[in-house]
Amino acid sequence: MGIQFFTYEKVVEEMALLKTLPSSLHKNSLFTKLLTGFIMIITLLFSFNFFSFPYFSRNVQKEIIVNNQQNLSATVERYENHILIVKGAITRLFSNEKVVLMNELGNGTRFDPVNQIVDEIKSILSNDLLYLDNIVLQFRKNGFIIDKNGTSTTGKYFTKNYASKDYGIEFWEEQLELAYPMKIGKRSEFIDKFNGRSNGSFIPIIFKNDSNAQLFIAVFLDPVKMHNAFHNSNQNRFYVINDDKLPLFASLPEPVPDFPLLTEMETYIQDDDLYYFYKKGALTGLTYLAVIPNGNIAAQVSRIISILVVFLVAAVVLSVVISVVFSIKFNNPIRKMMQALQRFHPVGPLSSNIREYNFLYDNIKRMIRINREIHTDLDQKKRQLKNLHYLYKLKKINNNLDSDDEAFQPFYLIVFQLAMTPRYYQLVASEQDRASYFIKEFVSIALADKFADSVTMQIEQDQILSLVFADNNQAERLMETLHELKRVFDQDEEYCYLTIAMRPQLCHPAEFAEAYGETSAMVHRRKPKRRTQIIAQMPHEPKDASFTPAEEQQFLVQLQAGNRKIALELVSSILNRMNKNEATAGQYVEFAKEIIAKSLKTLTALELDISMVLELNAPYLRIKECLTPDEFEDFCKWFLTEALLMIQDRQDGIDPVKQFMTEYLHEHCDEDLSLEMMAGKINMSANYFSKYFKEKIGMNFTEYLTELRIRKAKNLLVESDQKIQHIAEQVGYVNVNSFIRMFKKVTGTTPGEYKRIHQLGR
Repeated sequence: MGIQFFTYEKVVEEMALLKTLPSSLHKNSLFTKLLTGFIMIITLLFSFNFFSFPYFSRNVQKEIIVNNQQNLSATVERYENHILIVKGAITRLFSNEKVVLMNELGNGTRFDPVNQIVDEIKSILSNDLLYLDNIVLQFRKNGFIIDKNGTSTTGKYFTKNYASKDYGIEFWEEQLELAYPMKIGKRSEFIDKFNGRSNGSFIPIIFKNDSNAQLFIAVFLDPVKMHNAFHNSNQNRFYVINDDKLPLFASLPEPVPDFPLLTEMETYIQDDDLYYFYKKGALTGLTYLAVIPNGNIAAQVSRIISILVVFLVAAVVLSVVISVVFSIKFNNPIRKMMQALQRFHPVGPLSSNIREYNFLYDNIKRMIRINREIHTDLDQKKRQLKNLHYLYKLKKINNNLDSDDEAFQPFYLIVFQLAMTPRYYQLVASEQDRASYFIKEFVSIALADKFADSVTMQIEQDQILSLVFADNNQAERLMETLHELKRVFDQDEEYCYLTIAMRPQLCHPAEFAEAYGETSAMVHRRKPKRRTQIIAQMPHEPKDASFTPAEEQQFLVQLQAGNRKIALELVSSILNRMNKNEATAGQYVEFAKEIIAKSLKTLTALELDISMVLELNAPYLRIKECLTPDEFEDFCKWFLTEALLMIQDRQDGIDPVKQFMTEYLHEHCDEDLSLEMMAGKINMSANYFSKYFKEKIGMNFTEYLTELRIRKAKNLLVESDQKIQHIAEQVGYVNVNSFIRMFKKVTGTTPGEYKRIHQLGR
């Protein structure tokens, strides 16, 4: 930094200027205004909270009581909805045709209906969220029952399988004589005396239906699981009580408390030190009771008030400290900015009571805004004009831009050529564009950090151009910077490799196009290796790297003859020679393109359709993924094999498209196939594919697919013991009824009849 010397008059002027600055402790100063405002707000908030505390403490207890009421209401709603869901499932059982049949027959020896009813019971019980242990259907006729395990008699089942001291055989027999839609019993333990173990502790719920008066269905509900799922955290003492005050369930192993008389008008009662929150279920008529000690509510109120007091005191202290610190920190920078600005542009005050803002508003805001807009606009236009000028010169366009070459300094020209890996091409298009943009931005920032006068632009998606304006003795420093970039790019070899070509001599603006052509040639002569390379000298390129005239003639003869072995051996021989002679990557690319061109020319001459080769396989795009000799050899062999197979098929009279269609349908006939999907696979429209298919196969697409599926189904019916539904799925029919209908339409018999006929024949 330079040193500024002042004359005596200048010092006096500065001192006089500083005297005009406002004092921080002035009554209209920003510091005083800020601090006073903060203190007033803090005082107001503290006063409000202090005087509202008595009112708040009275309402906290009410809110806690309301919260407990709402918690109980939510619990009751969950219980009632759950029982309603269970009732719905059981109601469907009453209307089940197999249940109706068994009720009429009164005989549990009919295995098919029994098994279907058992399956239906197991299906309901498989829903763990119903919390059901078993479902029992009790039939009046012959006194038999059906549950998840099968059939049994009433006496045996309720004395041996599900025996309970609270529910004897007389209880269950009596229920057949009583009329009610639903009865909920109290919780009891049920014993399996056959196995000498407890089935568990359940609440039995009995459902009856007017349409089936000779039958009732009982479910065994697990109340502990329901309580764990439905209760709130503060409902430790929870009871379910019937109209006779008989407890059906208690969450704690203790007697039900002797609570006061409950009325329908109230939702809670306070008695001594206990709160009794209760609500009656609309569906079941049961009373749900939650008992909470008064000490719990008082403790909650006290805890909340204590926390609020602590927070209030802490907030006041912290607010005062923050107000002072913030006022000081906000005021000091403003005074410094005023001192800096007033030396150059002293102005009058704005219409505000704070003098600092009168000064800052009219100067800092306006000056910064105008300055930013001017500089941003100038910098952007300057960069655009400079880049446009270089692009014009690169393309050798005679433009009318005012760009005198003498005004530009000599520069070093660098080309960054991107070679993307298959992993890069797996990214979506937007991600590929972002990756290229970030590489360009990284190069631009890295070069600008070391060489301020540098320009970096992306002239192609895979090519970046940089101009570094520097002295003649900066080449070594620039090369060091490029090696630093290489070390960074080496870490991203999974996605891309770069060829960095730099012309080591300074270029004059008039030599721009020539220098670009030279560096592009250097890129073309990169080594065929998977790594980032820096090229500062024109590499040697061997001559005669491709076909010799004799080899070219032999290749064309073998290609037209469809002789795959000799053609591939010839290509391998040429590639081995190129590798031995250290051919450049550009020569490998040209050789691969020559293979493509000669192959396509031969296919066209033989009147073969080359659209599938070009559109589906995209050979020119795949060349870009090749970087090493082995990869170029694999590509050439792959593409040449595709072309030779088409030629061989032509000679053998094979239609590759027809072969693909039939093979694909045979291998995937068990999938959901459609004409549109198959047309898309071979790049045809649906209408054209339909005509093409019928012309080549002799029948339309739907007829061929149906015949293929039915033929496969016939084999499976005869040769396997699989169910008809499984066979339908294996031949592409999701709906078994559709399969049966189509099978009968084609063969004249159903699948079951077809299988029986052939089994009898064998």
